[in-house]
Amino acid sequence: MTNNKNDITVIQNDLIPDVKLNLKSQEQFINDKGIVLEHWAAIPSTIGQKDRGDYRRPDSLDTISENGYIYKKIGEFSGVIVGNHKKNTFQEGGIFDNSTARLILPKFYVNSEKEILLLPGDRLYAKNIELKVANYQKMQFDPKRSDILQFPAKNIVFLRDSKNIEYFYKKDFTINENGNILWKKEGNNPGTDPETGKGRLYGIRYTYLAFWYVQQLLNEIRVTNTSDSSQPSRLPYHAVIQREYVYHNRNRGDSKESKDKNITNRTTEQPKENIDPNDDIYQVNVEVKNFE
Repeated sequence: MTNNKNDITVIQNDLIPDVKLNLKSQEQFINDKGIVLEHWAAIPSTIGQKDRGDYRRPDSLDTISENGYIYKKIGEFSGVIVGNHKKNTFQEGGIFDNSTARLILPKFYVNSEKEILLLPGDRLYAKNIELKVANYQKMQFDPKRSDILQFPAKNIVFLRDSKNIEYFYKKDFTINENGNILWKKEGNNPGTDPETGKGRLYGIRYTYLAFWYVQQLLNEIRVTNTSDSSQPSRLPYHAVIQREYVYHNRNRGDSKESKDKNITNRTTEQPKENIDPNDDIYQVNVEVKNFE
């Protein structure tokens, strides 16, 4: 540089740092620091349908899908969950949990060269650890079948009916293989309300194993050059996952599947009245208070 302040010395440097991503190091970091998650992929259920627009299922009712999807385990991968937050909203019958987090995952399944492919609605379960969380809700006693909870129960904290009578696990009821309440014949139960002819209501607090749904794919397609080659390579997904938010729901079984007892309060019952539009001897309930 010269002493004259008006003179400018230009220094030329053509050596621009070559910045690239090391995909192997990223895979190693996630596999070392993440937890193993089981990936259950979802597909829309078409059981019993004849047309894509069918609301009803003429052939057979779908009694194995949950919330309109059929799930199958595809594989396992390590993932890092960051930015987890919790937000509960109290609703009639239980708690709406809107907890979300960001999932950092590798490109391949564990011990496999198969790429991980996610879609919104897929389920993720933590492996080798029981993530127990609590929930409570109102239920109605059903003497003919098990009482289906919002989520499959792992343990029962306590249960008390509308007459303030408490019932005890293994003495009055058990948990079946689907995580629902099964009342024992030799034990006590809430019974039927003589005024309504329906089972009495009871409140229950229980724990279940938490899982996540894939809510959103933030970066489904990410491409970059690798550190050892000029050829482009695809990067793994970045996804937003959400704690389970869909209520446990299955349809009523038909005569072909009479062994299936999975009936929920959300199952649509058959019409009780057969009305001929040309007849005027039937009364139609039009007041809201008369609806059942």
